[in-house]
Amino acid sequence: MTPFEVFVTYTSLRNHFNVEKYDFFKYNGKTRVNTKSFDNRKDKFFFEKLAKHRDPHNFMLSNFAANSKAWVRDIAYSEKAEEIYNEWMKKNQSLTYHIKNDLSKLHENFDSNFVVNDTHPYILRLFLADKISLECICVLTDAVGCYNYWAKKMDDPIWADLSLKIRKYIPFIKYDKEKIRKLVIDYYSNQ
Repeated sequence: MTPFEVFVTYTSLRNHFNVEKYDFFKYNGKTRVNTKSFDNRKDKFFFEKLAKHRDPHNFMLSNFAANSKAWVRDIAYSEKAEEIYNEWMKKNQSLTYHIKNDLSKLHENFDSNFVVNDTHPYILRLFLADKISLECICVLTDAVGCYNYWAKKMDDPIWADLSLKIRKYIPFIKYDKEKIRKLVIDYYSNQ
């Protein structure tokens, strides 16, 4: 990727995770930025550094999934950003394994993990406590189809942030829905 292409990708990913109406997939990662606006930036060197990364797109994606408000400086010159990327790569290369591990942290009654009572559902509380991964909650939310139910039942600032993050991150996760469905059914059948 060229530094300008990195700038376009950075801008579109940042918009995707932070702007309600912008959809990276709908607009094919395009934004209204142009080379003139890029040339006028004082922080071009950050994008030049990111362009040298072995996988700039996924590097930025992983960091925006971790922190949707991340600035280019924080991504380009941070050991933490590289750690986030490496952890993200490991999770996505063995997604089924990680989801199976996270399933062991849920209640024995599968449905009770998704029910909204007076507080957030159990699975959201596990995520907020950093006990299960964002990928797990996104995949299970997608597989179970509970997002709309949650949106109707919860109305608080924590859910507002989380709902945007979950909804915006789901399309980036590549997984076999049928395989995950079977994994969940097999896991809960054997308990």
